Amino acid sequence: MTIVKTANNRVVIDDLQPDDTHVRVVWFGESEDGLHRKQFHGPMVPVEDHQSAIDWAVSMATQMEHSLYVVPLTGLDVLRSARAAEVVATLGDQERGELRRVCAAAMAEVMRDSDDPNLRNDAYDVLVDMKVVLP
Repeated sequence: MTIVKTANNRVVIDDLQPDDTHVRVVWFGESEDGLHRKQFHGPMVPVEDHQSAIDWAVSMATQMEHSLYVVPLTGLDVLRSARAAEVVATLGDQERGELRRVCAAAMAEVMRDSDDPNLRNDAYDVLVDMKVVLP
C-alpha cells in the first residue's frame, strides 16, 4: 500500500496483484445515520489506466474532506459489482439468455482447460450459482 499526501488530505493506493483487471477510486462522505459513512466511487477503469486513476484521485484529494482510495479489482469483483447487475438488468430476454449461454460456456471451458485448481473451483462455483450444475 502506498500513501500519497496532498496539502490537506491523502490518497491510499492499494498494491496491484497479477489477477487485477480494473481499478476504481473510492471515497467516503459524512454519515447520514450517525453510524455509517456514505460511500462514493468513480467508474471502473482498466488496470492499464491505473496511473490515470491515481492522478485523478490526487488532483481531487485537495477538494475532499476524507481520504480517497485507489482500489484494484479482479474480474470476479467487477462481475459481482452493482454496476454489472445494473447493466444486466437493462438487457432484453434474448440478450440475457445469450449472456447466460456465453458465461456458462466460458466457465465450462475454464473447468476443462485450466491448470489452476483454484480457478477451476471458482468456475465451478459460478456454474452452481447459475444453476447450470448441481452441487
